[in-house]
Amino acid sequence: MVKGTMLLFAAMVPGGCVGPGGAATAPSEPNNQAIKLLLLDADGEDQRYALYKWRADGRFFYGGGREAHEGETPIELTFPEDVRRTLTKVIEDIGWLAVDFTPPASSSGPRLLEVDLRLKGVRRKFEIKADGRTFDRGTAELLEALQAIAAQRFKGVLDGLPQADRPAG
Repeated sequence: MVKGTMLLFAAMVPGGCVGPGGAATAPSEPNNQAIKLLLLDADGEDQRYALYKWRADGRFFYGGGREAHEGETPIELTFPEDVRRTLTKVIEDIGWLAVDFTPPASSSGPRLLEVDLRLKGVRRKFEIKADGRTFDRGTAELLEALQAIAAQRFKGVLDGLPQADRPAG
């Protein structure tokens, strides 16, 4: 189910560091779809960092490398309503909004996610350490979705390259 959602999500989208903490649930916010997602994908050993930010005003930002490590997200990306709904569903499907959610048990790393999430009246702040560099299937699919959104930053560059069925010019 989630894999099919990811394929649909990828087709729709053209090709601040948070600290550790336990799961906490905020009081219900009726009629308030306050949204906040701040997710840092960090691999300190390979010095690879990606920071994704979904703001309450619906805008989406990305930072990579040194910028992500320093909590900066200088690239604003297109984030239409259908993509927002799909991303929300992916987050729901992996269980991060469930009442009984607890972060997965820590693994050895070195790769980890730092997550600060507020969505549909739920507020959570937690870390997930990878088993080596690999996360569980649901988390990996969420990262694929976020990477698909972030890939938009290359759209203008890729559109300008010659294609086999179109002459350069």
